[in-house]
Amino acid sequence: MKIILKILILLLASTFLFQTPSFANEKEAYEEIYEKLEPADFEYMFGIDPYQAEDYTKYMYSPYPLFRVGVPFIFKNTEIKPGYYILTPRKKDGKTFVLFKEQGRVKYLIPVYETDLVDPLFYDQYIPERKDGFWEKARKKASNTIGRLFPKHTQRMPAPKAYIEVNDIERQFYQVILYYGTQKYYMIFRQR
Repeated sequence: MKIILKILILLLASTFLFQTPSFANEKEAYEEIYEKLEPADFEYMFGIDPYQAEDYTKYMYSPYPLFRVGVPFIFKNTEIKPGYYILTPRKKDGKTFVLFKEQGRVKYLIPVYETDLVDPLFYDQYIPERKDGFWEKARKKASNTIGRLFPKHTQRMPAPKAYIEVNDIERQFYQVILYYGTQKYYMIFRQR
């Protein structure tokens, strides 16, 4: 019995010993990613996103998520101060950036180090749908009835679903994942 107990303790201890280097490798990987990322080499004139007007006429309401930054996020020489920002993913010259907008103006351009596809069931599992009451159902029914009178190409679309996830990595980095429609955008920031 004592031999079995010693073997179990040895296995448990070896499991933790072998996992420690993987945490160190993960930290080094994020440091390497952070160092390789280049800041944007362009700016938007007067801080105006040229595709913003098109997006706001295409959708029923603002199609981009609002993100509240509670602590300073640092990317190279850029410090994103605490506040509310609208996150907008954009591609430019084959690179993907996320625009941090404040009051409709682009404040910060942050490069994305990885993009990925969102699991088709993700939004159904993690974002609860609000149940409509009587008046909401009546309003939707009336809106749909009136909407059928107009051609389909003139109707506005519902905005894509969005979700934001922030991960604290080793108290040194923040990883921000922007889920937007069918894409995930990964950003990395240094902590203070």
